[in-house]
Amino acid sequence: KELIKGELGNIPKSWNQAKAQYYFDVFAGGTPSTNEPKYWDGDIPWINSGEVQNCYITNVSRYITNQGLKESSTKLIPKNTTVLAMTGATCGNVGYLQFDSTANQSVMAFVPKYSYNSKFLYYYLMCQSQQIEYYKTGGAQGGINVDNGKKLYINIPLDEEQEKIANFLDKKTSKFNSIISKKEALIEKLEEAKKSFISEVVTGKMKVIKNDDGYDLVKRSNDEMKDSGVEWLGEIPKDWEVKKFSHIIKISNGQVNPKIEPYSNMILIAPNHIRSNMGKIIALETANSQGADSGKYFCNKGDIIYSKIRPNLCKVCIAPLDCLCSADMYPMKTDSKLLNQEYLLWILLSDNFTKYVVLDSDRVAMPKVNRESLSKFKIPVPTLQEQNLLNTVLKDKDKNIDCLISKIKLQIEKLKEAKQSLISEAVTGKIEIMD
Repeated sequence: KELIKGELGNIPKSWNQAKAQYYFDVFAGGTPSTNEPKYWDGDIPWINSGEVQNCYITNVSRYITNQGLKESSTKLIPKNTTVLAMTGATCGNVGYLQFDSTANQSVMAFVPKYSYNSKFLYYYLMCQSQQIEYYKTGGAQGGINVDNGKKLYINIPLDEEQEKIANFLDKKTSKFNSIISKKEALIEKLEEAKKSFISEVVTGKMKVIKNDDGYDLVKRSNDEMKDSGVEWLGEIPKDWEVKKFSHIIKISNGQVNPKIEPYSNMILIAPNHIRSNMGKIIALETANSQGADSGKYFCNKGDIIYSKIRPNLCKVCIAPLDCLCSADMYPMKTDSKLLNQEYLLWILLSDNFTKYVVLDSDRVAMPKVNRESLSKFKIPVPTLQEQNLLNTVLKDKDKNIDCLISKIKLQIEKLKEAKQSLISEAVTGKIEIMD
């Protein structure tokens, strides 16, 4: 195609560009003032910015009543409208409504005034992160307001070309999404397989036999097992012992002030710094950089740090250095004559342990495992020599699965980049869509 210079780069000669306000009614939603039943639990969908995830919006988590609609600043947004998240972690994300809806004040709607294809706008805005970033206000944690949303420049192909491009991208992105979903499902299966493997090993259902190439893992025979005396644990190897948590593991007491040195400049590990079910730290930040102001626990290098909040997420790690941890976490030390620190990590990552603490934590409003519950947990304990061997086996398996997961994640990122590139080229006219 022959191109002409537009406000945001070259576009086909048959296309135009204009500010969004000339083609769309642009407005934000609103929220009923209270949680009174007369405003909520109705049948009118009400979306928030967190539900705008660069995809078609097919369901919502909350609904308002007709009175909620009438007595708040929110407006009815017609089906097949493109919306934009204005603030928060999803700021700049777009969505395409599959039903009439309302929205909160952090969601901006673009309702066509003329015969503009809203689905084309959906794909167009999906690749306008630079333009949206330019119009954001309020710094790193800011957002884009309605006035600036109206100033966004949009491409305007002929009506029939808008529809053709939108339909083309529907088909192509659907194929990308399908492949990505299958790869994400594979990652979930690998993570579940790892958890299952850990549980089989730390409960003694599998044993390690050394060979010339390293080792083999085989299932123990019935005559090698005995009743553990613990209902959820079942049978364990005959030469293993069962120890009460509180007899071999110490949970630290006493907190330090993170606002004073040397603690203010130390790494502070919180639940959000740990990858769920993986035993891995994903970020390191100092107490000072996090603005920490309440008491924290001091942890020695090698301590096990376990999150007592929402135990179903299974957030646990080994302290990589002397550091602090959140008061929502437990720093643990083992009796080194009976239990290896690293082996404790695998026990806490096992399904058996997670099921135990989740069952107990579900009895309270805020899921949380307390010290008393932990003290009663029964741990199957092999000899230190066998623990060291099992550590090696578990680390090897963990490394192999993590390596495979990393490769799949890289494939997913490349697929997402290819999908985004295709969308960008289509909605800017760099490629021509043939019949």
